[in-house]
Amino acid sequence: MTDIPAEKENPVEKENPVEKENPVEKENPVEKENPVEKENPAESVTAPKEIQGAPEGQKAVEPSRVAVKTGIATRYWLELMPYPAGSERSLWLFVNDDWRHLDDPDPGTQVSVQDAFCRCSERLEVLVWYSEDVIKGLVVKTT
Repeated sequence: MTDIPAEKENPVEKENPVEKENPVEKENPVEKENPVEKENPAESVTAPKEIQGAPEGQKAVEPSRVAVKTGIATRYWLELMPYPAGSERSLWLFVNDDWRHLDDPDPGTQVSVQDAFCRCSERLEVLVWYSEDVIKGLVVKTT
């Protein structure tokens, strides 16, 4: 019997030239450390940060801290012309013992509110969501 030395190279175990340098395993420049993360690693940002010098319309909006309330409108007043001059015309609804306004109402909203008060007030009512004196939304619904 012949001994096979253990030191001999096994051709199967030879290094595969394809495996020497796999381009997929190279460092991806996208995966490099983000310099922003180095500044404060404890801070986790999931939304874009405010851009310095951005126009007012693109700045972050603070959530409203004023509660939104609801109520049923009992009277309405539609401005045909803006008052005072230079302002937007408004639809005013009397809700919870005070007047609330919706600036620049679209034609569909105007017609729906007028129908609720003029044509079939016994079947329709206007449910209003408001914050302070500003109407945030409304629905004309059946009673």
